[in-house]
Amino acid sequence: AQGVLEIVGPDLEALLAFYLAIGFELERRSGDFAVVHWQGTRLFLAENPAAPITACWRRLRIMVEDVDMIWHKARQLQLPVASPIADRPYLLRDFVLIDPSGFGLRFATAIKA
Repeated sequence: AQGVLEIVGPDLEALLAFYLAIGFELERRSGDFAVVHWQGTRLFLAENPAAPITACWRRLRIMVEDVDMIWHKARQLQLPVASPIADRPYLLRDFVLIDPSGFGLRFATAIKA
């Protein structure tokens, strides 16, 4: 058994464009459903035309080796930012992007103490 986060939005094409642009890879797609992954993080993306697009306080943290590289890529792509990059008191350097469904992705690198 595995736990996988499923993100549902009204436009699968917009979700796929967002996730592939930031660096996720397409694992498979079938109709209104797709699976993307990033270094062991797997997401299910699904389309439902009735799904609301609303900001929410749910976020997935993805640990990366070089958060600054991902930050620069996100800025070049002009992706929506909920929280800009900064060193946090919880010993992470991180930032939060918002996907087309309103879901937040926190990319982070541990700060050496």
